[in-house]
Amino acid sequence: MKLVIDGIPVEINRKKIKHMYLYVKPPEGAVSVSAPMRMPRQTIERFVREKRGWIEKRQESYRRQYGTAGTDSADGADGGNSGGPQIRPLDEKDRAFLRKEIAEILPRWEERTGLHCAGFQIRDMKTRWGTCNTRTGKLWFALMLARQPRECVEYVVLHELAHLYEPSHNARFKAFLDLYMPGWREIRKSMR
Repeated sequence: MKLVIDGIPVEINRKKIKHMYLYVKPPEGAVSVSAPMRMPRQTIERFVREKRGWIEKRQESYRRQYGTAGTDSADGADGGNSGGPQIRPLDEKDRAFLRKEIAEILPRWEERTGLHCAGFQIRDMKTRWGTCNTRTGKLWFALMLARQPRECVEYVVLHELAHLYEPSHNARFKAFLDLYMPGWREIRKSMR
């Protein structure tokens, strides 16, 4: 279902989940909400209105990051016939942006799951989204997560935190993810 809330087009996806999630997806900054099946439409609309400032900041960040400025660009064009937005290399701005995002997400998952890490760091990893040192309790997140939608960051944070409960990717680990994020498999598939 598509709604326009205070001038913002929003894709609403009803799912078998307990909590509502708001996503602003790169590169264009499209907004979507995953909401519980029976949640009233007014509750969803109020939630989006309350998050308007965050949505606009996120969209502006994507415009700078991906060059998807549209009519805001000086000549009305996005780099001619280049076949899509030019993606700049990841840098310190991305590290700061991701650090702030994880700092918002991690405490919520710690509170929800009762698991607590000893801290987190961001580093430039090419082959994995994150790692968990079960001995020290420290989590590491890949800088390239800065280019993923928020739902993907949420998934990776929960995934790494879950390793404090179960170090391997066995049935116990997957059951833990199923309990706290039933749609985690779909999110994992969507990550590129």
